[in-house]
Amino acid sequence: MALNIVKRYLTKNRCYQSGVTSQKIGIQIHTIGTGQDNAEAIAEYWDQSSVDTCVHYCVDAEVPGLVLQFLPESYRSWADAGYGNNNLITIEICESDAIVYTNGALYDVTNFTKFKQDILRGYWTTVELCAHICREYGWNPQAKLPSGLYLISSHDEGRRAGLSSGHVDPTHVWDRFGLTMNGFRADVAFAMGNDGELTIGMKVRLTQGITFRTGVSTESEQAGYVKYTELPKSVQKKCKRLSGNKAKLKKGNVVKIKDLEISWNGDIWIEVKNGWLPVVVKGKYRVERA
Repeated sequence: MALNIVKRYLTKNRCYQSGVTSQKIGIQIHTIGTGQDNAEAIAEYWDQSSVDTCVHYCVDAEVPGLVLQFLPESYRSWADAGYGNNNLITIEICESDAIVYTNGALYDVTNFTKFKQDILRGYWTTVELCAHICREYGWNPQAKLPSGLYLISSHDEGRRAGLSSGHVDPTHVWDRFGLTMNGFRADVAFAMGNDGELTIGMKVRLTQGITFRTGVSTESEQAGYVKYTELPKSVQKKCKRLSGNKAKLKKGNVVKIKDLEISWNGDIWIEVKNGWLPVVVKGKYRVERA
């Protein structure tokens, strides 16, 4: 997934017009809190003088890798009514048009599959964005700031620390899929160690055994399994034969990425010489850089 940051300064927004600057020492994560997965729609609504909210970046949840920049990073944002505004680069992640808010942070889901797709797309784009920012500033995403917050924190973490307004994002949507801020920070650290992302041509080492597949699973169809007996003898030695003649590549083996895809549910799959491997499942990496 290539990161595509597009400058879309909200020049009619009063936060932009105020032009107040501040020194940034970290990053704060938000989700939008409305049933919207399109960053341009947020830009159009916020780009007016009556809106008293603005962040540095808005992550699209429809298009993988797409980020709109609303403010220069040097500007003070209007994001959390507290610590985040004064000290942090603020990021708003779009959610999904498959949810309808009912009261506060409570919502109904009208299409769970689309909801999950949107949230995971936004999550992984934000991982890449934060990796990019941390590399630019020389930041460690798992370090802590003098305030006690992590260098990358959420609005909810700021709330619990008494430093931000009383919002719970992104916890209220990430919880549904087992996503946490600790996991997010670890994913950013992994992305930084791999120059921002898993890429074609990169060599990775399996940190657990993974079964070879013939393709990438879709929402309606599971990919088939590569047959153990059809693999070259040299590859069979690196695998465990499972029931059904399946071939499970053993932990510790190194493979070279020929191609990669993000599946319908947000998992990341890589194509290697003898088939496809799901290497990021439910936000958990199964490989490390070799």
